[in-house]
Amino acid sequence: MIALPLFLLAGGATWLFWRSDMRAGVMIAALVCGYALATSPLATAIDGIGTGIGAAISSANDSTAASK
Repeated sequence: MIALPLFLLAGGATWLFWRSDMRAGVMIAALVCGYALATSPLATAIDGIGTGIGAAISSANDSTAASK
C-alpha cells in the first residue's frame, strides 16, 4: 500500500514543479505519479475505466457508420 502515499507525494511535487516552472521536475514527478497509480490497488479500476471509454468510442463509431 505504499503506492497511494507515493502517488499523493508525487502529485504534490508535480503541482509544485508546475508552479515553479521546472519542466524536468514536472516530467519526473509525473512519471513517478503514473508509476504509483499503475502499481496501486486502483490499477484494475483505472484499467476498467479505460476499457469502458474505449468500448463507448468504438460503439459510437459503429453507430455513426451504420447511420450513413
